Amino acid sequence: MAPVRRISNAQWATDFLQNTLDQNWNFSTIIICATRDSFLEQLTATVRLQSAEATGSHHLLTKSLGLLSRSHKIKTVFCPTLEHLRAYLSVGVQPQAPAAEGKQNPRSLLAILNPLNLHLSTLEFSAQGLSRTLASAVEVSYRANLDIVLCECQDALDPANTERGEALWYVDVPLISNSTRIGTEGSTWIGRSVPVKRVVERWFQFEGSTI
Repeated sequence: MAPVRRISNAQWATDFLQNTLDQNWNFSTIIICATRDSFLEQLTATVRLQSAEATGSHHLLTKSLGLLSRSHKIKTVFCPTLEHLRAYLSVGVQPQAPAAEGKQNPRSLLAILNPLNLHLSTLEFSAQGLSRTLASAVEVSYRANLDIVLCECQDALDPANTERGEALWYVDVPLISNSTRIGTEGSTWIGRSVPVKRVVERWFQFEGSTI
């Protein structure tokens, strides 16, 4: 079976988690590109937001037995900085356990939530910097025989924030790290730029894409 390298279009962190839990993965490693406290704040805000839009409790809160039964197959890692993420990709990802003789295990998953947002405030938010991180993630998933899914979710604490979520895939970034901006509040890059999506499509397929 060909490996999965996919960009999830989940809008909220809760949707991303639910999609991950609903799949029949042998084992899942979920890398959260944030601190534990800030992620829990996001998760709480998202649950409140979605619960307000629908009657009753959020679906993540109503299937506790099912979630508990699958919890031993899930590892959660928090990477609050780009350096933490790259270090974990280098040494922390474990290979998929081999199947018993005569059997075939479901594939295991490496899921990364909000990797672009982790680059956003750094000079590595460039084609060069993103390529370095994405190539590392793809390489480790290949070595460990894992499927890999990336996702950028909206900011539930500020739903109107246009610098979070799906919009980040369409931002233009410079080709080289350490590039500088000019214009009002640094609105334009010096030199050539490229959409983030074009960089990502070298390795990943977007949900709904026919590539």
